[in-house]
Amino acid sequence: MPKYFRGVVIPNYIRNKSQLMRWVFETFQGEKISNWDLATKLHTLRYGGYIHNLRQEGYDIETIRTKGKDGLFYYRCNSVPELSQEFMEELNT
Repeated sequence: MPKYFRGVVIPNYIRNKSQLMRWVFETFQGEKISNWDLATKLHTLRYGGYIHNLRQEGYDIETIRTKGKDGLFYYRCNSVPELSQEFMEELNT
């Protein structure tokens, strides 16, 4: 698990990739995050599945395609749902 992302310390309560992705999109809400950053800096190759799950939970995550053939995509979280009681309990354990 990485210790930092974009100069921000990743909290100790983050124990798995689902929590990490949730934290990233909440912490950097409104900012573009590239698929390259997700793969190389967060060591998350299955980010598509995590983003799908977050969208199912009510996160408004926009996919931004770049022009060109470099394969670069950006994701921007425009809004997050209110944290559920279950998630809050998970963080506190």
